[in-house]
Amino acid sequence: MNTKNNQLSRATSEKIVRAVFQQISEKRKPVSRITVREICEETGINRSTFYAHFRDIYDVVEKVELRMSEMLTSSLMDTLEQTGSISKLFEQLFYFVQDYKKFYEIYFQEMHQASVIGIAWDMIDAQTSSIDYQQFGFKNPDEVEYAGAFFISGLTAMVRMWLDKGCKETPAELVDVLTRQFRLSPSLTEMI
Repeated sequence: MNTKNNQLSRATSEKIVRAVFQQISEKRKPVSRITVREICEETGINRSTFYAHFRDIYDVVEKVELRMSEMLTSSLMDTLEQTGSISKLFEQLFYFVQDYKKFYEIYFQEMHQASVIGIAWDMIDAQTSSIDYQQFGFKNPDEVEYAGAFFISGLTAMVRMWLDKGCKETPAELVDVLTRQFRLSPSLTEMI
């Protein structure tokens, strides 16, 4: 019985998430204009059911953002563990974005401060914190933070631009752009 209730709960949550993202993508509504009432009418659930799953519409978006960050982190860590290659990690990031293109298009359209890549990066950083920052040419941990903030902002803008242009370049071509733009030596992009 408990398994059946869990499945029903997950199905209801997914129905709510789909309805919210349908409002954003198909009806072109900003999150700030989507109401719980609309979502309840669209999904056929009552307000108490909505609030049993989410605090508000923003909570729906935040939970999806966190789930996507977790999936991205898992994908990137698997790639890093399998290949040991930073280049392959970035290539996998672009493949992941391409695989979930619709989500990212909606996400970047709606979220002014896109943090899904930053959240994933923080998760990866926590798992790789034992790496010696000096081997990458940094003098102290603060320099790593500054460089990381700069890099994540640039990478996020690059992903957004790539989506806006219809993902014309392959993930490998984008890694090549990163390598040249940030003057990463082949040995640096293959470290870890």
